[in-house]
Amino acid sequence: MKDIYLGIDLCKKNIQMSFWREDKQEPKTICQQNNTETYQLPNVMFYSHKDKKWYVGNDVSAVRFSEDGVIVEDVVERIDSDIRVMVDDTEYSREMLLLILLKTHVEEFLNRSKEYRLMGLTVSLESYHPKVYQVLRQLKEELKLSDDAFYVMSHENAFFQYVMHQNEKLHTNSVAMFEYSQEGMEYYRIDQKRQGTTRIFYLSRQDMKKQMPYGMLFESIEELDRFFAGIAKAKMRETYITTVYLTGPGFNDNWLDQATRVLCDGRRVFMGQNIYTQGACFHARHGAYEADKDCVLCTEGSMTFDIGVSIGDMEGRKVFHPIAIGGREWYNMRGSVNVFLDDTNRVDMIYRDKVTKEVQEEIIEIHGLPKRPPKTTKLSLEVELYNEKTGAIVIRDVGFGKIYPTTNKIYRKEFSVG
Repeated sequence: MKDIYLGIDLCKKNIQMSFWREDKQEPKTICQQNNTETYQLPNVMFYSHKDKKWYVGNDVSAVRFSEDGVIVEDVVERIDSDIRVMVDDTEYSREMLLLILLKTHVEEFLNRSKEYRLMGLTVSLESYHPKVYQVLRQLKEELKLSDDAFYVMSHENAFFQYVMHQNEKLHTNSVAMFEYSQEGMEYYRIDQKRQGTTRIFYLSRQDMKKQMPYGMLFESIEELDRFFAGIAKAKMRETYITTVYLTGPGFNDNWLDQATRVLCDGRRVFMGQNIYTQGACFHARHGAYEADKDCVLCTEGSMTFDIGVSIGDMEGRKVFHPIAIGGREWYNMRGSVNVFLDDTNRVDMIYRDKVTKEVQEEIIEIHGLPKRPPKTTKLSLEVELYNEKTGAIVIRDVGFGKIYPTTNKIYRKEFSVG
């Protein structure tokens, strides 16, 4: 068997997939069957009444005009729609269709070889959406992947993972990326600084869609080149940048002239349309770059706080026991811990900033529990986040076996950090 790791970039209009095979040194991106110059597989589905099956991506064009069936487009973009699609007496919600789309893509790839065994999957998203996220969690279950073998990340994180797995000389200083998509331009920059032995990476994203909309591509190319050269010059003056990446369909045409001279002045410049999917694939294969290193990634939407509980040890010292580890997207912060209460009804919560090392403490008093001997009140503590700053501690009375059965009481204490 050959172990396979997949990285998927799921966008509104298309999907990209990269895979890492155990006998290779780098991830490889799947291209369109009829166009090897593009990696974008359209988010379109077709159900064939004749074959009684779904076709996805490039396979749709081969059957949609020759067979009777149902075509479904914009599966991701219309995820909030309540309109269901009727196919052979079965109603499909948008969530069900998205699950079929993703599962079919993955299974068709794995079916190319009976030796392939899926070991890990990481999916990158343009932006977090609760319904899309829930579909992806379902996909994990359908593919029978463990929590450790599955991850959902932001575009920012996927870009970071990609950059940090390139030659170290390419990210000795700040790294920038211009993305020119059909929605316009966005600018990313990774800056780093040391705080003691810890390296802190700050990844910022600037929306420049109004300054440089996609429509400029269809006007004067010379004017577009001149205008982008001015933007690039201003951005390159802000800090010392080692490497610049260009991505997005807007950079496919050969219109960069003045801008190239600006960007290449003392820097390495790379153009690629599969940065996010390859970054996700690096993560699927190796895990988070920062996981086993003394460094922290700070992005919009990430939680930098470790959340845990303070528990006394045998020698009377207070020890921090983490519930959820920070330094990742807030929607990926999960975990639980069980604690046994002594002769108290309180839990000491700790919120510890991985960047500043500052600590916030909070005492949660739990009322209504029956009187039990010390160490026989067992509580389950979980973290539930609403965003990167707020959430709740969920406390459940577990009881103590048959001797002291659970009361099934659940307590919630909301918190705010930062």
